[in-house]
Amino acid sequence: MRWTRLLLPTLVGLLLPLGSGAGPARPLLATYTFGLTLSPGLNNELFTLFEVKEFEGKVIGTVPLTRNTFMLQAQGATPSKANPTGENLFAKFDIPLCLPLKWPEDQRPLGDCEVFDSLWKLRYWDYPYRPMEGQHPGKGWSEKRDAPSPRQLLLLTDYGILYLNGMAKGENVFRLLHDVSDSSWVDNYRKGY
Repeated sequence: MRWTRLLLPTLVGLLLPLGSGAGPARPLLATYTFGLTLSPGLNNELFTLFEVKEFEGKVIGTVPLTRNTFMLQAQGATPSKANPTGENLFAKFDIPLCLPLKWPEDQRPLGDCEVFDSLWKLRYWDYPYRPMEGQHPGKGWSEKRDAPSPRQLLLLTDYGILYLNGMAKGENVFRLLHDVSDSSWVDNYRKGY
């Protein structure tokens, strides 16, 4: 009798969800997206691109991507977990520097995009590496030598970059690339209004 009193509530608790009309449990699936940090990364780049694996809004894994791999995946030219539909995300987010000059007539994938050459400027006021012969990277946009000012970091929070080594993810990556291509946004980032 005592044994039955202990077992009965346990069985009812296990069976109740089945008959509650809640339906079958949904599978637990991770999602993938692109990510970008202003931290130096692969191939001496002054930023790092990622394929980001998320579960319930939390990052559970990252795989660094080269600039070229990111370009091909974001254009839908090569298969990507972060772009499973193969959509050209540069076209979707209107980043003209990452599209062929005669877009949309010419839809060949590009191997590179000059917007990436400006990303270092968000973090530094001087190019931090020794320039190669003939290279003139210009001045950075940061108000401080090696980091954005607090005002500039506040602007970067709009893209999910909450601290210096924070990461923009998903649509925020492409919104940031779009805005870095916009001279009025750059002017505001550099000088503030």
